[in-house]
Amino acid sequence: MKNNFIYLFSFLIIGFVLMSFSNIAEEDYYTTTDDNNFKNLKILPKDISKDSLMSLMKGYNQALGVKCNHCHTMDKSSDDKHEKEIARHMIKLTNELNAKEFAPIGDQYKNAIECATCHRGSTKPMNDTKLFMEDKK
Repeated sequence: MKNNFIYLFSFLIIGFVLMSFSNIAEEDYYTTTDDNNFKNLKILPKDISKDSLMSLMKGYNQALGVKCNHCHTMDKSSDDKHEKEIARHMIKLTNELNAKEFAPIGDQYKNAIECATCHRGSTKPMNDTKLFMEDKK
């Protein structure tokens, strides 16, 4: 019984230590030494708040069913992964579609298209045939 308690306590201590390192690392990934100045933003606004950036990234994670490492390396500002460039292209595409096709209809439609519109939790967007077939079932 005493050994079980020692193992459990040791496991909890190790877990807390690892969690504290991950919080420090996350801060380093996204910011420079200045407040809310992020490294290597090419499509997103340079003055985006940390909360807004984190909210966007979580939305992308959910829409594509991925984790951060799908597009990012350990250095989040790095462009080493091709998926990051694809993501930038897709952000630009959805922004253009919303601005040109939906914003003129009215404010309620200005953000009608989002990642999940096509991706629906998958890295590969669903095509209309798959959606049509699913609706028929």
